[in-house]
Amino acid sequence: MAAPLGRDTLPDHWSYGVCRDGRVFFINDKTQSTTWLHPRTGEPVNSGHMIRSDLPRGWEEGFSDEGASYFIKWALREQTQ
Repeated sequence: MAAPLGRDTLPDHWSYGVCRDGRVFFINDKTQSTTWLHPRTGEPVNSGHMIRSDLPRGWEEGFSDEGASYFIKWALREQTQ
């Protein structure tokens, strides 16, 4: 079973982040160390996001600190000689 995710479920001095691929990691702000396991339950958290390889050229999927996905369109530059 995946651990619940929410700032109120974390012990003091802990926060979390979300990698580009949607994986949630936890940060011990006191020791400046990270872990994939929830500090209370010892379990990884499933954010429900998957790595996307089906986006059109120039688009990228990003994730907010809360794990919500959003899409970014990068400006493509043409190289001139």
